[in-house]
Amino acid sequence: MAEGPKKPNNTAKNQARQRVRDFTEALEILSHVAQGQLGNVSQLAFFVGDGLQRAVTDSIFDALRPETWRPASLFKIGSALINQSAQLTQLFVSGEAQTAWQELINKVEVFALVKNLSSVLALPEKEFIPLPDLVEKAYGLSSFDALWAVEGVGHYYADDCWAREGPPQGLLAEENAPVPAKSLLMLHAGMGLCFADRLVGALTTESTAGEVREALEQFVTLCTDNSRVGYLGAAVESLGIVTRDFYPDLSKIISEQFRIAAPELAGFYWHGIGRAIYFSRKFFLPHLFSMWNDVNVEAKTEPERMSVRAGLTWAFTLVNMRHPAIVEPAVRAYARDSTLAQAFSNGVSSCIVMRSDTTPNELFVSTFYEHRPASQDRELTLAWQRHISQPAVASVCTYYPALYEHHALDQVFRYQDLAQLVECLQAQSHTAPVRPPTAAGCGCCEEI
Repeated sequence: MAEGPKKPNNTAKNQARQRVRDFTEALEILSHVAQGQLGNVSQLAFFVGDGLQRAVTDSIFDALRPETWRPASLFKIGSALINQSAQLTQLFVSGEAQTAWQELINKVEVFALVKNLSSVLALPEKEFIPLPDLVEKAYGLSSFDALWAVEGVGHYYADDCWAREGPPQGLLAEENAPVPAKSLLMLHAGMGLCFADRLVGALTTESTAGEVREALEQFVTLCTDNSRVGYLGAAVESLGIVTRDFYPDLSKIISEQFRIAAPELAGFYWHGIGRAIYFSRKFFLPHLFSMWNDVNVEAKTEPERMSVRAGLTWAFTLVNMRHPAIVEPAVRAYARDSTLAQAFSNGVSSCIVMRSDTTPNELFVSTFYEHRPASQDRELTLAWQRHISQPAVASVCTYYPALYEHHALDQVFRYQDLAQLVECLQAQSHTAPVRPPTAAGCGCCEEI
């Protein structure tokens, strides 16, 4: 007798649904923790909430309203997720929930630190604090947190100086900013965040192309006039971050006008767009959508796309460096695509250079790139060595010392062949006085 059709086994599905309920309850706990850290949780809810919103329907979750995070609202969200979100259920069925949750915690930790710097560093209100004192406070945190805190200090200090005296001049010049060299990259990045937020924030969707271009030219001038030699790119990159994450309605016109206003700096801008994608509302909740899908939507040319991909890898790697298991699936997935793999390796190299400069000789950095996947998957092991370990070792042993010597550390804030750049700089130093790369790149090799 033929065997009749088997009834579907719903055990795994039911278990997944229970885990979704647990996940939703965990989000409620997370929101309360974040509220304690941030005070006003509305912006965090906006980012986390929009990820949930895109996983279900627009009518379920108004992520702009803090009241959404009340328990009754979260219960409604949980029910909707159970019934409608195939992506989230699959997340738990596939066994990736633990790493997804850890990645979300890592993101929120970084987000809370940057957005609540005054509270974290116990800064008194309405009191001017010299930059060296702010930097010292930032480095009083753990080594992992210090990087983000220094970036926040750059934003805080630049914004405070602007509020007191108007647009600054020579803000991070050596004579005006007697701070440790290790703080300079992220101080410049934070300063760029301030300039971008003030200038882009003054624009509207009604602003003309000429008005937008004028604001962008002013941004470039401010970054140039307030940056030290070899750090300009770190400040300019922040324009992409601010535009993509906080003024998305202006993203198209700003991208168009920046191509006109400062084409030689475009790589930095697009690298910032990539970093912003990782922290964007759509992708704040891990695993529900592929971050890489938006690269072709954001950027129009292949050089732009390579910088976006490298910036995206940079952010993903930096945030999750203490948890290599989170990075493993990305290495496995993207190593098979030569273009993605090239940008991925560059993003890893670049962020390792930046980490080596900002928080030197930290054990968690070497532990990350020396990590060996526990899986017996030989393809993954080889991909990790090729796209994580080897680029990182090259960064620590070769790229970082050369870029530091030649005052070119900001070049890691855009995509380019770092081996070729270093070779170019070293060849140049043997034939002429050392000159850092210009905004357009190293003079003896073609910028990608």
